Amino acid sequence: MSGLNAAMDVYLTGLRNQHAVETQAIGTIKNQLARMEPYPALHAQMQQDKQRSETQAARLDQLLAKRDTAKSGVKEIVAGTVATVAGFAHVTADDEVLKNVLAAIGYKAYEISSYKVLITLANTAGASEDVPVLEQSMKEEQEMGDWLGTHLPDFVQSYLKQHTA
Repeated sequence: MSGLNAAMDVYLTGLRNQHAVETQAIGTIKNQLARMEPYPALHAQMQQDKQRSETQAARLDQLLAKRDTAKSGVKEIVAGTVATVAGFAHVTADDEVLKNVLAAIGYKAYEISSYKVLITLANTAGASEDVPVLEQSMKEEQEMGDWLGTHLPDFVQSYLKQHTA
């Protein structure tokens, strides 16, 4: 197998993996949204993030389809199961919303890094025409991660007000 073919195989695996990551993000957000309602700004941003993740998953579907491959059904099932568990991981914690925001910030860092890897793989595999699509998704993840980080003190203050009232 030539180096270019090997790079393409790794790239396609990366696209399938990222699709599973987006599927997991969608499921996790769905599970957490109702418990974020007392925090209107966070709730609204997480709804938008779910929609962005759905758009990103569709973009990944398109990139896979143009290479005559598809997402991994097994990875999607595993990602969906993990999302269900992750969505309820902090349910019994008194500070659930804070833990969920911290987890979301970490997850955004992972997604940003994953897209950086995909961009490098696309360029190496001769799929540089895919890079703008991947960069768009990475930019969206960075924006959400920045928003969460910037507003973390606000969430803490809001949490304290609700729990000391």
